[in-house]
Amino acid sequence: MYFEDVELFKLEDNISELDSFFAHTKGGEREKLKDHMDLVYKYFLRIVKQKNLDKVFRNLHEQLLENQEMEVIEFWKELFCNAIYLHDIGKINIDFQYFRMKNKKFKDASQENPKHSMLSSILYFNYYIGKIRSIEGEAKKLLLVFLYINSYVISKHHGELNDFVQFLDSFGGNVDTYIENKNLYPNYKGKIIIKGSFIKKRNEDITTKLEEVSKKYNIELYIYTKLLSALLTSADFYATSDYDSNKEIKDFGLIDNSKEYYDIYKNSDIYKNIDKHRNFLDGRGSKIFEDNDINKLRSEMFIEAEDNLVKNTDKNIFYLEAPTGSGKTMTSINLAFKLLEQDKSKNKLFYIFPFNTLVEQTNISLLEVFANNEKLKDSISIINSVTPIKTVDENESNEKVKVEGVKEKIDYKKSLLNRQFIHYPIVLTTHVNFFNYLFGTSREESFPLLHLANSVVVLDEIQSYKNSIWKEIIYFLEKYSKLLNIKIIIMSATLPKLEELGCKDDNFVYLIENRDKYFNDPLFKNRVSLDFSMLDINEDIKDILFKKVIEESKSNKKIVVEFIKKQSAMDFYKELYSIKDSLNKEVLLITGDDNKIERRNIISKVKEKGSNIILVATQVIEAGVDIDMDIGFKDISILDAEEQFLGRVNRSCKKANCKVYFFDIDEVTRIYKNDLRKNKQFTLENDSIRSMLENKNFGAYYSGINALLEGVKKEENDNNFDAFLKEKVAKLKFKEVNNIMRLIDNEIREYTIFFDREVELEDGVMLRGNEVWDKYKILLQNNDLEYAEKKVRLSEINEKVDYFTYKVRRFEKSYNDSIGEIFYIEDSEQYFNEGKFDRKKFEEKDGFEYFDL
Repeated sequence: MYFEDVELFKLEDNISELDSFFAHTKGGEREKLKDHMDLVYKYFLRIVKQKNLDKVFRNLHEQLLENQEMEVIEFWKELFCNAIYLHDIGKINIDFQYFRMKNKKFKDASQENPKHSMLSSILYFNYYIGKIRSIEGEAKKLLLVFLYINSYVISKHHGELNDFVQFLDSFGGNVDTYIENKNLYPNYKGKIIIKGSFIKKRNEDITTKLEEVSKKYNIELYIYTKLLSALLTSADFYATSDYDSNKEIKDFGLIDNSKEYYDIYKNSDIYKNIDKHRNFLDGRGSKIFEDNDINKLRSEMFIEAEDNLVKNTDKNIFYLEAPTGSGKTMTSINLAFKLLEQDKSKNKLFYIFPFNTLVEQTNISLLEVFANNEKLKDSISIINSVTPIKTVDENESNEKVKVEGVKEKIDYKKSLLNRQFIHYPIVLTTHVNFFNYLFGTSREESFPLLHLANSVVVLDEIQSYKNSIWKEIIYFLEKYSKLLNIKIIIMSATLPKLEELGCKDDNFVYLIENRDKYFNDPLFKNRVSLDFSMLDINEDIKDILFKKVIEESKSNKKIVVEFIKKQSAMDFYKELYSIKDSLNKEVLLITGDDNKIERRNIISKVKEKGSNIILVATQVIEAGVDIDMDIGFKDISILDAEEQFLGRVNRSCKKANCKVYFFDIDEVTRIYKNDLRKNKQFTLENDSIRSMLENKNFGAYYSGINALLEGVKKEENDNNFDAFLKEKVAKLKFKEVNNIMRLIDNEIREYTIFFDREVELEDGVMLRGNEVWDKYKILLQNNDLEYAEKKVRLSEINEKVDYFTYKVRRFEKSYNDSIGEIFYIEDSEQYFNEGKFDRKKFEEKDGFEYFDL
C-alpha cells in the first residue's frame, strides 16, 4: 500500500494529559481527541485501499516531484498523511474544550477564540517547518510549497476553498495571534519555532516557487489540493458519522464484480444479435441483417467502437462520434463495461448528461438491461434535484429488503451519507453536478471527487456545454483523467474536436475511424430531406408557417413543430388547438414547463396515436425524447440543435418522404449567450452551413468554430486562456476558477411559483397542490427532526413539489403564502390553458391582495 509505514506525529510526546481532550460530544458522552484522530486516519487508509488510490498518488508524485530522490517522496507522503491526521489537533485549544465540549477541566478558559482549524494548521506547519530545515537544495522549496498548501487545506476543512494567496497573506498574522496566546493551548509541549515575521519573510519565496512549479504543473497542483481536501473532509465526515451512529462504514458503493454486470448485458437480445453479426463478419456465422437494415449499421458501429477501445486502453479519453439514432446509448454501455472488464482497478460508473430527460431515458435503458436482477437494478442511482434520496433499511447494509408483514425502518443517516458521497456503483447525474465535483469549493461539492478516481465516466452531448470554456474543459478533463485514472467516453452526433483547441496530448482516441461510413450512409444521411425555403422568405413567416403545417396535416403524417421560446410554442399551440376538429388530429404541446409525469404521458400519446397527431414543442425534445415523427418544422438556432432535431424525424430510418422545414422567428441571443455558434456565419442563414448539415460535415463546421475560439482565447482580456492558467489556476484561486467553469450563468433572476392545482400521477392517484404545500411547509419548519431524516424526507417531497412549480422571470403578483423564495398561489387554473401553463395569461392577469394563512 502506498502509505504503508508512514510516520505519524506522536501525540503522546507532544501533548500533556492527552486523554483530557475531546473531539465530539454525543448525548452525555464525549469522544477523546486521539480516538477521533486515529479513526479519521483509519478511514483515510480505508478509502485509499478500497478506491485503489495507490496509482493516483504515484501519478501525482511522478508529475509534481519529477526527478526527486526517494527521500523527498517519502517526506512528501509524510506531509500528506499528517495533514489528514493532524487536521483536528487544534482542538487542544482550551477555549474550544470548555465552550464547545463543555469540558469543565478548562473552566478558566477566556472564550477569546474557541476555533480550532487555524490552530491545527499552525501547529502542523510549525512541526514540519522544523523537519524541512534539514533538507537541502530545490527539494526544500518544493516541499515548502506542499507544506503551505497542506496547511491551507487544514485551515479550510470546515469551510470552503477560496484563495490560497489570501491565505498566504494572512497566515503570518494568524500565526502571531496564536503564538501570542499560547495560553490557548498550554498542554502543547512541542517547541514553537515560528513567528509571523518568519512567515512573512518567506511568503515571497513561496509565491515564487509556487509560480515556478505551476508553470509546468498548474492544473496538477490544483487537482492535488482538491484531492487532499476531498480526502481530509471525507475521512473526517466518515469518522464523525461512525462515532455519532455507532455504525462502521465499510461499503463505499463500488463495483466489486464488473463481470456480474457485463454477463447480464451480454445476455440481452441486442448484444446477442450484434455478436452474431460479428461472427458473420469474421466468416464464422450466417448473415442475420439485410443490407438496408439500420441494425446492420448500428451493429458495425458498436463492433468498431469496441475493437478500437480494446486496442487503446492505454488512453484515457475516448471519442464516440455517431449519428443520431445509431444506438449510442447501448454502445456506450458496452464500452463502459468493457473498460471495467479490462481494468480491475476501475470500480464506479458515472453517466453525465446535460438534461434530466436524458438521465431518465438512460435510467430506463439500464433498468431494462438488469430487469431480472434486483440487486444490480438497485445499484443504479439518479443524482439530481428532483429524484428522492434512495433509502436504506436500518437492518440492511447494502440494499432494501422488504419482508412481508414487517414495516421497513429507514436508516436516514446512512441514506443521506450514501447520497452525499455518491455511494452507488452506477451513478446517473447532470453535467452541473459533475462540474461541481471537479470545481466546487464547498465540502459537500468536493466529497464525490475521490469517488471519481478509478471510475469510468460517460459524457453525453458534450456540445451542449457552453463553448466559451471548451478549451478549459478539455484541458481539465485530460489532466483529471490522467492523474485520477479516470476513463472518459465523450459521445455526440455533433462532436466538437476539442483536442484542436491546443491540448496536444496523446491521451485521446477516436473510436470510429471512418465516421463517413455511418454519417454518409443513405439510411442516416437521406432519411430526412431538408427544406430551407422559408428561411429565404421576407413575408410574415408566422402566417406562412401556420398554413404549411395545415397543408402537411392533411397527409397521413405525424408532425412536430419546434420553437425556441415557450410563449411562441404556446401561441402556436393555441392557434392549432382552436381548429383541431377540422384538422382531425390531436394537438399536443410539450415544453420545459412540463413535469416528468406530463412529459411521459405526452410521449406515450405520441407513440400510441399513430399518425393522427401534431406535437408543438420547444427545444426540450431535442435530446432524450424518444419520438419518431414524419414531418418536422424547426425554428433555427445552432447547428448542433438542428441535427438533434433531425434525430426526432424518421428515427427508425424505415419511412419514406420524411421532411424537415426550417424557419426563423425567435432570436437565440439570450438562450445561447456568449456561444459563438449563434453568430450568423455559423447558422442556417449561411448557405455553406446548410450544406454542412445536409452532408453531415460537422468536422468542417467545428474547425471554423474552434479557430475562432482559439483566437478569442489569445485575446488580452478576461477570456485569455494562458492568463486563466497563470492567474487563476496556478495561484489556486478556487472561487474564481469555479465561477469561470460554471456551466450555467445565473445572471437572470428567476422566481419559483407554486400553483395550487391537481396533478394525476402515473398510477391514477390525484395529487393536490394545497396538501403537498402544507406537508412541505410543515416539514421545513419541523426543527425536532434529526438532520439526516429531514434531508431524506425533503428529497422525497421535493419530487412532488416539482409537479406544481414553475420558473418565471417576471413576478409582480400577490401571493397567498411563501417559503423562502417559493411563492404559493391559489386559484391557479386561470393561468392554465388545457392543462398547460400560459405565461402570457400569468403576466397579464391583475394581482390580488396577499392575505396571511
